[in-house]
Amino acid sequence: MRLATVLFCLGVTAAFGETLPERRPALVGSGADSLVNLIDTQGLMQKGQRDAWVMFRCVVGPDGKVGEVLTFRVSPEAELLKHEVSRTLRKARFIAPVNKHHWTYASVSGTVIFFISKGQPRLRVYENQEMDELKRGSDFIAPQPVYVPNSPPSLVSYPGHADSLSTPGTVTLRHSVDANGKTTDVKVVKETPAGEHFGDAALAAVREIDFLPAYRNGKPTASTLTVDFRFLVPGR
Repeated sequence: MRLATVLFCLGVTAAFGETLPERRPALVGSGADSLVNLIDTQGLMQKGQRDAWVMFRCVVGPDGKVGEVLTFRVSPEAELLKHEVSRTLRKARFIAPVNKHHWTYASVSGTVIFFISKGQPRLRVYENQEMDELKRGSDFIAPQPVYVPNSPPSLVSYPGHADSLSTPGTVTLRHSVDANGKTTDVKVVKETPAGEHFGDAALAAVREIDFLPAYRNGKPTASTLTVDFRFLVPGR
């Protein structure tokens, strides 16, 4: 079997012979198995879905496949869209992320916007969750946490004795990343519950993670964004 055929069977998304760049974010892409083309917009409209949005976060692996869907946030009355995004994410293939000239795992924050225009369903998929950017329809990709190639991402550690509380924790951070993917500043904006060191745990985790930088119009750029961390009760 020729090497090019082997690469295709393994699901490698780069063209045969491609020299990998130093870094590249995971990208939605535009192929037949891309998220934007798998979502059944006509079916959603026929089922009664109206204007709505769904924000998701998922892990994309070196083969471009979604290995894990981590979170969802939705607008009111978006359950049909959420179900469709959840279903298709697990089948979709992204353009795989690259870090330090190697395929890697990356956490992708995205938003799917569905709306009806002149009686026809329309869909937009963005790789950020910033409302100002979404309203402008910007070509903006938020920074993506990356992991050691061929190794699944690790979870943020649950802090100290807080596991005995049997309650989840949430932390909102203000996080700055330069055009090389380096964290330049990170601060706790809010943590719940207070006084249980969830903020400290989130800060420690962010400082240890490598990031692909934000991209605007295809070029790496510095960014400062608000990021939410959620700590689930261990064992649940």
